[in-house]
Amino acid sequence: MKKFLSLIALILLISFSTASAERLDPVTDEAKLLKAQEIKQLNQKIRDVEQAHKVKIGVVFVKSIGNSDMVTASNDLVDQYFSNGVNGGIVLLVAMDKRKYEISGNSRIGERITDYDGIPFLKESFQSDLSAGNYYGAANNFVDGVDELLTYYETNGVAYGQRKPGEFDPIAAVVAAVTAIILGVFIRSWLIGAMSNIHHAMAATDYLKKKSVKITENRDTFLFMNVQRRAKSSGRSRSGGGHGGGGHVGGGGSF
Repeated sequence: MKKFLSLIALILLISFSTASAERLDPVTDEAKLLKAQEIKQLNQKIRDVEQAHKVKIGVVFVKSIGNSDMVTASNDLVDQYFSNGVNGGIVLLVAMDKRKYEISGNSRIGERITDYDGIPFLKESFQSDLSAGNYYGAANNFVDGVDELLTYYETNGVAYGQRKPGEFDPIAAVVAAVTAIILGVFIRSWLIGAMSNIHHAMAATDYLKKKSVKITENRDTFLFMNVQRRAKSSGRSRSGGGHGGGGHVGGGGSF
């Protein structure tokens, strides 16, 4: 019986250790930038937002990420510790040695916070505080920004920056107007050509009365040709771009 109880205790200990290794508090401050009370307040605030939106949120300050790049490190944090939210997970990673930060979210939260509008919104919310050394303010504003973007999605049914169903789209209106003009010009030209008493002339001489002008010389004089060559554009790019592959969204920058 003793051996049996010891075996059960060992199994429970191993299970507890494994579960603990897979858990991470919302706020991790390896760089020692925050006070204990600030960490406690942030953890509570994040848990409230997580519960309200069924997501996972992480804020991680580290002294160094070693030889890893910021995108890989932040993606790994999401996948390992913050991917089990019903509606996804998102992480803010700050590396003090590189003076860089990276936001990373998995594909589920990417439906609610997009690369093109949501991530730039988050950057703007905390960038100035991070640059000024107000690390608690930066983390606090990041959490507020995530909360605001998720609330927007749940209220409007679309991510921030996207148009609601049936909402006026000025680009579509311009395209429709240009299409209508081109179609109108084509129809007008066809109607004029279909008239019995008006026809397009094939050449300028068709407008002259016969035998009223006599051409005595037919000569073309070529003066010059000016050729300009321009380098082909490589296309537009976004600064602090998204992660691209792997089903992650996000972006980063320096401070």
